[in-house]
Amino acid sequence: MLVLGIESSCDETGLALLRVEVDSAPILVGEVLSSQVALHEKYGGVVPELASREHLKNLPILFEELLDRTNCAIEDIDVIGVTCGPGLKGCLLVGVTFAQGLSSSSGIPIVAVNHIEGHILSAQMHYPDLRPPYLALVVSGGHTEIILVEAIGQYRCICRTQDDAAGEAFDKSANLMGLGYPGGVDLANLADAFLGKSRFTLPRVAREIESFSFSGLKTAIASLVRKEVIALQDHNERAEIAWTIQDSIVDALLYKTRKALDLYDVPLVICGGVSANQELQRRLRQLCANVFVPPLKHCVDNGAMIAYAAACHIIEGHSYGHLDIHSRWPVEMLKDFYGLS
Repeated sequence: MLVLGIESSCDETGLALLRVEVDSAPILVGEVLSSQVALHEKYGGVVPELASREHLKNLPILFEELLDRTNCAIEDIDVIGVTCGPGLKGCLLVGVTFAQGLSSSSGIPIVAVNHIEGHILSAQMHYPDLRPPYLALVVSGGHTEIILVEAIGQYRCICRTQDDAAGEAFDKSANLMGLGYPGGVDLANLADAFLGKSRFTLPRVAREIESFSFSGLKTAIASLVRKEVIALQDHNERAEIAWTIQDSIVDALLYKTRKALDLYDVPLVICGGVSANQELQRRLRQLCANVFVPPLKHCVDNGAMIAYAAACHIIEGHSYGHLDIHSRWPVEMLKDFYGLS
């Protein structure tokens, strides 16, 4: 079964062709990705209307490029998986409309895919022996949550942010320090250069298990940066402040993950863009013996994870779902969406 995955939930346009068969490891035939970082950099964040226009421009070009690279034709595709949410409505609409156009002209069926489920299942795509149950720590610019994966399409939310996400806390902090956009990676690299014990402190936030919260921490970080504006001129002290910020964000993630692992003695998956953070990975591996992280290129938004999620539902015999757009779409709702209840 050759599956086309289409991802356009935010500011990255991703397409992939994935060959998936029952009881076999999936084969990535090819993938293409276009990032819009340069477009949104001057605004300090994603501008939804501009992002939608870029998807509209990029999708036909990338699709032709994908077919050329893989020597495939549209007739070779068996199924289309497309992100229907959560994400920016305009961006999602462009991707779904493109998928519908392909389907109408070729008769290829479409599977509606949840973006977060795509991130969660991306670990299984790379580790075929990994099977539910397991915990998934989903950490990105827009999402921070801990999910118990009971089966394909059946999820239980253990903990979810009630305001901002961890990735946003990284990026906003980097911006305050003048590290550019999106900046989270630059802040992490600067923090990793610091050796020693930091003299700066930040609060340990939201210690209850039910929810993450990063809004208060962001306020405390902003206060620290304003207070230490002179220290930021020195590279070593700049790295020390970056280390303090990273440590506070990672600590919040670790605290809730530790609580979840105490409740469920299962493997741990880390997924989403922030899962590439090396300090986060290092400290989580100290908590859990079985930690699974997708390769860097599949930590960020991509078409391969969408193709794989679609294939999983087909293999499980689930319904294809309705192609409705969902700006918010908790994964625990998928049980009803695919008719599994």
